[in-house]
Amino acid sequence: MPSTLTIAQLNNNPSPRRIIIVGGGIVGAALAFHLSKAESENHIILIDKSLDTLLGSTGHAPGFVGQLNESPVLTRLAKDTVQDYLTVPGGFETVGGLELSSTPSGLETLERRQRIAQEAGLPAELLTPEAAASLAPDFIDANSIKHCLNFPSDGTANAGVITSYYVDQARARGVDFLEAAVTGFATKKEKETSNIAAIKTASGDINSEGSTVILATGIWTSSLISNGSTPVTQLPIPVVPVAHPYTFTPLRTRRVGTPYPFVRWLDHHVYARDHGDRDGLGSYDHPPMQLDPTKSAIGAWPSSFDQVLSDACSNLKNKTEFQVQGQNTDPEEPWVANKPFNGIFSVTPDNLPFAGRVPDVANLWLAAAIWVTTAAGTAKLLAREILGDDENSTNSEDKALLDALNPARFRGVEADLLLRQSLSKYNDIYNRET
Repeated sequence: MPSTLTIAQLNNNPSPRRIIIVGGGIVGAALAFHLSKAESENHIILIDKSLDTLLGSTGHAPGFVGQLNESPVLTRLAKDTVQDYLTVPGGFETVGGLELSSTPSGLETLERRQRIAQEAGLPAELLTPEAAASLAPDFIDANSIKHCLNFPSDGTANAGVITSYYVDQARARGVDFLEAAVTGFATKKEKETSNIAAIKTASGDINSEGSTVILATGIWTSSLISNGSTPVTQLPIPVVPVAHPYTFTPLRTRRVGTPYPFVRWLDHHVYARDHGDRDGLGSYDHPPMQLDPTKSAIGAWPSSFDQVLSDACSNLKNKTEFQVQGQNTDPEEPWVANKPFNGIFSVTPDNLPFAGRVPDVANLWLAAAIWVTTAAGTAKLLAREILGDDENSTNSEDKALLDALNPARFRGVEADLLLRQSLSKYNDIYNRET
């Protein structure tokens, strides 16, 4: 998709009603879409370094949308997200989600999660091992598990399809798109706060005085905010990029009948899904690895991930079909689709996104560390808060969500502690220990 304007055109036609979204993955696209739905005079511009290829985490996300999280905030956002994805043609498939365990403590976890789900208005039922295996017979050996919890309203999202839909709809409503690599920001001090006065790009600076600037920049958020030796904000914004192994079976003929549900082996931090023409598998069962991504969200392949995937595959009935050997160790080499890869994503100290205004930078908002699971719900929440008119005003529930996602919530906490807390969350993605 080509740009619809140039930097020169932006700078020659300043507007006090300008909203600039940096980042064109599923979060930035959802923001552009939902902001553009309002009847307003806002000029919305989305900037990304590649308008044709999804270089961030959206491009390789496994796509499972499990609505229940032990954080009520994430559950609310995921439920709102599913409602939005269901309106996107080909965007969401309600295949369900299974959680498996073979231990007494695992049964306690599943029973607790069933109660929490019911309180949140989500269907959840305990199944026998045989019933679980019948839903995904190539994945599950009934003799190897003892307990199963089924979430029938969960499903899989096609992040690429959803992002394209949001982009097309936003473009039809007058949103402009600019392909440019954002490299940093110039700020201007004003009394107790500062402002983003210019957005620096590899193609030139964009005058952003008077504009609302939203960073939907995923794994690159912290590096952009650090802004070299001059941080944009004095607040800690710990969005920590981490490595994650994911693999596939070779391409195959699609199965006949109902697609498999997404399956998670809770005791082993392993998950698998049916991609239609192949199966996929990922694992969190390894020490967290912090990374510093540059060009894309595909990282170099650590040799230790071969063993991680081999161990993970042992939990599946079709264990021998999965590829476990990584393809290269050079992040500059092109990624080969349908092979094991290191997919980078973000973690935070509490596994919650950053969504809201940055209090010491008057015109800066964050929409960062947001998964496909909660992308649309968070985008709608932020759109209501940014627009702030009678039709789109936030309510008390919105305000509670925004308080929980406040970019200032780690004010005063040491950076080293925040980093350790973030990395520790990698092995507890679903907040079961909260």
